[in-house]
Amino acid sequence: MAADGSNVNDRLSAALAGRLALQMSLSSLPVVEEWMDAPLTRWLDSVPLPPEMPGGRGPPLVVSVGADAKMVRWSAAGEPGGVVPKLVDYLRRAGAVPGDFHQVDAIGQALEPAVVGSWVEARPGTVTTGWFVADRMELDGLRRLFGDAEWMDVLGRGACLRAGRSVGAVAEPVTDVVIELAGAERSAQLDAAAEVFARCGFAFDREPAARLAGQEIALGVCARAGRVASARLMVVRPGPSAVGQTCSALGLDLDPAVGAVERAIGASEVALIELERSAAGAAVTIEYLAGTARPSVN
Repeated sequence: MAADGSNVNDRLSAALAGRLALQMSLSSLPVVEEWMDAPLTRWLDSVPLPPEMPGGRGPPLVVSVGADAKMVRWSAAGEPGGVVPKLVDYLRRAGAVPGDFHQVDAIGQALEPAVVGSWVEARPGTVTTGWFVADRMELDGLRRLFGDAEWMDVLGRGACLRAGRSVGAVAEPVTDVVIELAGAERSAQLDAAAEVFARCGFAFDREPAARLAGQEIALGVCARAGRVASARLMVVRPGPSAVGQTCSALGLDLDPAVGAVERAIGASEVALIELERSAAGAAVTIEYLAGTARPSVN
């Protein structure tokens, strides 16, 4: 639950209540097996509490759920000074290798991002985790730091807004980059998105995308082993009926568990919706901010 407050104790109580709500929401998701409780709780414990952050405000807890309820992702981010100390310890416990730490350190020193965060994701039979940085960053610099220059060519020359990578015991880490879409008008931005999707080899669902209201849009691309794995259009605050309409337009079912999670975490609205294409086809992910059903600090 979000605190309105000036009082650090109120913020701490709200942060702890929010964590409990996230854990309770898992009961609505069959994809989360009993053994997954440990890695999910380990991640949750790594998120700084309000007294551990500059200004005494803890990072917002973000919950992303696949429309089919077969994926749930928790993420949080904030000022590096408060996040990084616990992030380093978390990544070590999560199985990060020396190369992971070297990359995080190199990106931090080279780009000095305003925001640093981490995520943990559960899918059928597996849990993955990783880190990300968010700021307005130049793609050329990221190409050098990630060492994935060739696949990043599909992104063009727009500014990068977020970049991160998975860590741990995986054969090939996944790199995720979110870019700004060129154009002052929504139609021009959708044109730019369609071009990137085409360069990635995926169809672009323009009609359902054009129906979404939203405040801002961006484009994300994931890659593994130097090859693009998926592309997605991201729409901020798309409106109350956006999820159902989008799933219907794409011929996808919306699992009732999504609504159960939304209620369990006290979310007031859909914070972001993602329309994704990969070799597996179309997918929709819905993102919420936990605790926003009560007066927000924002």
